[in-house]
Amino acid sequence: PRAASPASCRSASATAMAWAPAPRRLRGMARPVGAAFLLLPMLVLLLFPTGAGAGAGTDAAGESCAAVGDGSCKAAAGKSKREEYWENLKHHGLQIKLRNKVVEEKPTGSKKEAKNRTAMVVTEDVFYGRSIIKIPRHALISVETAEPKSLRQDLNSFLFDKKLLEKDFNVTGEDNLHLLSLAYPLIAMNRDPDSVFREWLDRLAGERLTVLELTKRQRAVLKGTTVEGAYKEMARNRDLIRNTAGNLTFFAKERVGQAEATWALAVIMRHARVVHPHQDVRETRHPRMYLFPFAELLDIQLHPDPGVAISFQEEIVLENGKREEEVVVQIARKDMPKGEEVFLWPGRLSNSEMIVRHGLAFSKNPMGIGRNITQPPNWHENPASNIRKEYERYNCTSLESFELRFSPLGSPSRTFVRCYRVSWFLTNGWYSPALLSRRRELEKWPPPKKYGKDDWLAWTQADQEVNRVILEYCRDMRERLKDSIDAATAEEFRKSKDPVDKLLWQLRGEESKTFKECMNVAKSIS
Repeated sequence: PRAASPASCRSASATAMAWAPAPRRLRGMARPVGAAFLLLPMLVLLLFPTGAGAGAGTDAAGESCAAVGDGSCKAAAGKSKREEYWENLKHHGLQIKLRNKVVEEKPTGSKKEAKNRTAMVVTEDVFYGRSIIKIPRHALISVETAEPKSLRQDLNSFLFDKKLLEKDFNVTGEDNLHLLSLAYPLIAMNRDPDSVFREWLDRLAGERLTVLELTKRQRAVLKGTTVEGAYKEMARNRDLIRNTAGNLTFFAKERVGQAEATWALAVIMRHARVVHPHQDVRETRHPRMYLFPFAELLDIQLHPDPGVAISFQEEIVLENGKREEEVVVQIARKDMPKGEEVFLWPGRLSNSEMIVRHGLAFSKNPMGIGRNITQPPNWHENPASNIRKEYERYNCTSLESFELRFSPLGSPSRTFVRCYRVSWFLTNGWYSPALLSRRRELEKWPPPKKYGKDDWLAWTQADQEVNRVILEYCRDMRERLKDSIDAATAEEFRKSKDPVDKLLWQLRGEESKTFKECMNVAKSIS
């Protein structure tokens, strides 16, 4: 069938009726059927209610159990715990409109030969605004769904109510809370051999973080790069999971070991996804991290462009026209014909960060190289402060907006240029609300050689300050890359045939070229 436009999209029932085949008359049934022949099945049912017709009765009972979803028919239906759970999820709205498809990947860059890969494509036409994936929120792994219930209570008390992580371990930050709120439920689930998500868990049994698997020799090559501290950071996170688990009763008898903590960290770092809150509460609730324990989603390819990869969001939907359900959905941003590929966004990760976390890099990545944050002198931690509200008018909502990141051609991110200019105007007394109407000028880089408005002097000075910060950072990073490796090591990695060595050398090479181009652009502006 041809894909229809959104305007012509019909309801599911109408579509089903439209595509239903016309009734056909079977051979040998042209003449009317005798009354005695019609009464025969009725007599069989009356005489043998649990005999030959038991199969159909069982199916009907199964459907009614699924409709009720309260577990009252489990014993009668004779289904396993896992089957009952998945049936109940479908009853609460579970939909994954995806299937595997082998596609040919065209050669790019240094790759001279095409190769096949597994993609996940939609199983039917999905129109704009309709869900591709819909999962009941209680099926996702988080602190709210941790099992058993006692673990959930202990975890909430430890992290949020008593805030013992901060008091006893002096560990703060939202990232640490997200990490532990996922790690402990994940480990507990993996210890259950009869987990309803055993297929997903078994497929992730060998999951490892690339950076934690590097040898000492390989870690030395990261020195001077933007991910120089990645190993220490991930080792600290692994130890945090292991060392704080003893505060929970669930892990009192069987402590969390290093191997278990390493595995949990790898699964979270590589497979946890950001879920945006419902539209009505986005001003009061931040996005949260969840694990999606569905084996089908493991085959979805990552894509660096958030405009192509589709993020997840929370919604409240009406299922079967009767009850409200809290679900997490992936919504089509355009009409998607049957067979179109779906991607997931890995997050704000440069190629360097992708290599140390996922062991791969993208041929084109809009997230530039760099991590350094230049905090404005008037920045306030309280989001409700007047200065933060003024920054938010320009979409400078967090310190990530002031992060120095550069494209392979040496261009800084437009977000940094816009927000740092606004910061300079606010700090130096040149700010005017009229800047809101000049957003295109705020993001333009390199700046024009001459401004045609009365405030040209302020803009010129702001540009000089932005360029000074950029040039200093890129020059410093370029020198660090040069000074952090000797000629013998460079030659060894350049000639190495080891896949990981090649990736690490690619990382250094891309960073070196990026910062060199950044310096050239900055010097041309000076």
